[in-house]
Amino acid sequence: MKKLSFIAMLLVGSILTLDAQNEMQALRYSQYNPFGTARYAAQGGAIGALGSDLTSVLTNPAGLGFYRSSEFSFSPSFYWVNTSSDFMGTQADESQLKFNVGSIGMVNAVTTGKSSGIVSAAYGLGYNTLVNYNNNTVIRGINENSSLLDDFTWHANADPDNLSPFYEQLAFDTYLMPYDETAETYWHDMQLDGYGQQLYRSSQQSGYIGEYSLSGAFNFSNLLYFGATVGIHAVRFYEDIYHSETDHDDHVLDFDSFRFREFNSTRGWGYTARFGMILRPFQLLRIGASFQLPTYYHLTDEKYTDMNSYWDSSSGIDDASEGSPNGIYDYKLKTPFRANANASMILFRFATLSVGYEYVDYSASRLDAYDYKFFDENDRIRQDFSVAHNLKAGAEVRLSSLYLRGGMQYLMSPFTDTRNDAESWVYSGGFGIRVQKIYFDMSYSHSSNSEVYGMYSYAPGANEVSLNDINGNNLMFTVGFKF
Repeated sequence: MKKLSFIAMLLVGSILTLDAQNEMQALRYSQYNPFGTARYAAQGGAIGALGSDLTSVLTNPAGLGFYRSSEFSFSPSFYWVNTSSDFMGTQADESQLKFNVGSIGMVNAVTTGKSSGIVSAAYGLGYNTLVNYNNNTVIRGINENSSLLDDFTWHANADPDNLSPFYEQLAFDTYLMPYDETAETYWHDMQLDGYGQQLYRSSQQSGYIGEYSLSGAFNFSNLLYFGATVGIHAVRFYEDIYHSETDHDDHVLDFDSFRFREFNSTRGWGYTARFGMILRPFQLLRIGASFQLPTYYHLTDEKYTDMNSYWDSSSGIDDASEGSPNGIYDYKLKTPFRANANASMILFRFATLSVGYEYVDYSASRLDAYDYKFFDENDRIRQDFSVAHNLKAGAEVRLSSLYLRGGMQYLMSPFTDTRNDAESWVYSGGFGIRVQKIYFDMSYSHSSNSEVYGMYSYAPGANEVSLNDINGNNLMFTVGFKF
């Protein structure tokens, strides 16, 4: 397998898949940032010990034990992301807006009428969005350093008897990468006449990871709460990359432009389980802990590429177009286990203060397949990824039937190389109105981070990159009914 070395990748959704099943693919499906409910989002996801929310099935299923009545809730959201790229001093902006379902589900609770032993129990059925991959990126500028064709030629010269049908073979068939039989090497026109072509690239990504869950919890003497969740994950990821280079000032002999398009998709499913407990030593304090088993994914990647070349009218070379076969590959992925600790202080039914901590060892992810064991890729996972310590904090103030909320999250970089500054901050706020059998919550979350986006390798260990700033925004609503 041809592997592309990345300088950094600060958003999993931003990976350029010039190859498919690699360490960045493993990271993409190992990082979660659940949408949940508006209450959960507004408090920075720090309500793992607070309970009485549908997102307890994700944060700490013991939290379902605080329910005293049955409840149904639905949380739609509007998610938009703004991406600004900087390539060799040229900036480009792009944005995307998507409608999402943050969560939907129902919790049924029963009470025993006892004051000790099993006081109550609850079970829940629901769906939660764990990851949203929607993002558009546009990169443009004058590239005086390299060409995508450099990536193709050095891979072709490294293994001339095995040209990839998705990459090098297309460049050869469209006359962009001829073979010099005397020198026994592949080459392209810009290597002779010099670089300076107009580069344009767009990457459109969409998809999600969603969890369908079945959960249950028990309340023992209003002191200890235990719960468990079994989750089935649905994975959908789609990426359409369009890359073009144009001889805008006509300094390359015969060459006018070329266009390369790549479509990648991943579909599959996975299964996991999580367990949790909450201790309420006295009315004002709740302390919780939970852990999630590794998720075992069964994934299928599909790939298709095509290439067009265009030549000056005086060159005598015909414009050409070629497409690759449809590539399909099945493989497995085991993600890391996750551990969480949470605490909430209940201040006399007037306010709550909550904090949370999450431990994830991304170096524990593993790829596998029936016909390929991913030894090199798994070695890079061990070397390139590290433990992440994620922190969350949130607060809620009650003013009669009105609730005011705020929160923040710090998500640590998963990379061992400190130059890959992949940490992320999320700030959030919102409000809720609760009256008898119905409630309405609203939240707004803003996240910001930066990435070094690797477009291609023009020589072993050398990458052409764009510096991107990504700002995500999520406006969420929750409507709930108690019965």
